[in-house]
Amino acid sequence: MSTIYDVAKLAGVSAKTVSRVVNDDNAVKVSTREKVQAAMSQLDYRPNAQARSLRLGSQASIGFLLEDPTSGYQGRFHHAMLSACMESRRYLAVELYEAGMPDWQANLDRFISDAQIKDMILLPTLCDFGPLKSFLKDRNINCVLISPSTPDSHYASVAMDDRLAAREVVEYLFSLGHCKIAHIAGHPDHAASILRRNGFYEAFDAAGLPRPPVSYMEHGYFSFKSGFEAAERLLALPDRPTAIFACNDEMAAAACSVAHKSGLRIPEDIAVIGFDDAPISSAVWPALTTVRQPYLEMARRSVQILAAAGDTLTASDRQIRHIISHQLVVRETTTLPL
Repeated sequence: MSTIYDVAKLAGVSAKTVSRVVNDDNAVKVSTREKVQAAMSQLDYRPNAQARSLRLGSQASIGFLLEDPTSGYQGRFHHAMLSACMESRRYLAVELYEAGMPDWQANLDRFISDAQIKDMILLPTLCDFGPLKSFLKDRNINCVLISPSTPDSHYASVAMDDRLAAREVVEYLFSLGHCKIAHIAGHPDHAASILRRNGFYEAFDAAGLPRPPVSYMEHGYFSFKSGFEAAERLLALPDRPTAIFACNDEMAAAACSVAHKSGLRIPEDIAVIGFDDAPISSAVWPALTTVRQPYLEMARRSVQILAAAGDTLTASDRQIRHIISHQLVVRETTTLPL
C-alpha cells in the first residue's frame, strides 16, 4: 500500500505539501496540486481515514452537498454553514453532487466514510430527492432538510415562510402605488417557486384587487438567462407592468439589464424586486430591493437540531418544521411610480 511519502517522492514535493493537497489547502499552487494529484492517482493512494478522524477529533463532520456552488443561494448558504460550524466547533465537509451521475452512491459512500460523517444538511433540490434520502436513512445519517417541498417522517426541516415573504413584497409595491405588477416565477418544480407565486396572488386577493393578467406571469428557472428572456417578454407588452417581482436575485438582475437595454429608468419607469439577497443584489446598479433569506440563522438552527438528534434516527408522524424570520431589504430599484 502506498504512503504519503511515496506520493511525495514521485511528485517531487515534501510530505507536508501532499498533506496540504489532501486537506484542500488553498495555499498550494495549482501546478503543484496537479503533480501531487497525478502521483496519487498513479499510486492509487487514498488518504488514511483513521488519521484524518484523529485530526478532526471525536466529533464527526457535518456533510454538505452542493449541486451548483456558483449560485447565489448555495454560495451564501455555504458561507453561513461554515460560520455556524465554526461557532459550534464542528467541521463542515463539502462535496459536489452532480445530478444524474451514475456512480453517485459509490462516491457518496466514500465521502461519508472518509470524512467520518454522521450528520448532513440537504439544500433544495436534494432535500426532495427520494433516492438520496433513502440512501442516507439506510446508513443512519441524521439530516436536516432546508426548505423541502414535503415533510419527511425521519428528518426535521428549517425554512423561511416563502409565501408570506412574497405577499409582503407585493404589499410593499402596493404601498408605493403600483398595481400593474408582473412576476417572474422560479423553476416550476421547486416548492419555493410555488409558495412565492401563491403569496404573490394572495396579496391581490387580500387587497380586493383583480389578479394580474396571464401575460404578467412568466416562468424562469432561477438563472440570469431565463430571467432576461422573461423580462424581455414582459417589457415588450403593449400595456407593460410598472413593477416586476422576480423569484430570485439573478432573474431580478436580468430584468434590470433588460430595462436598461430598453431605455427604461429604474425605478422611475419600472421597479424591480428580487429574492434571496444574493451577492448580485448589491453588486448591480441600481442595487436591488430584495427579500433577505436568514441564511446564518437557518444554518445555526440546523446545527443545533443535529447536535440534539443523537446517534439514532427516529421516525415520527410529524417532524418539526422550524420557521426562521425573513427581512425585506429596500434598496434603489423601488420607489413611487411617476
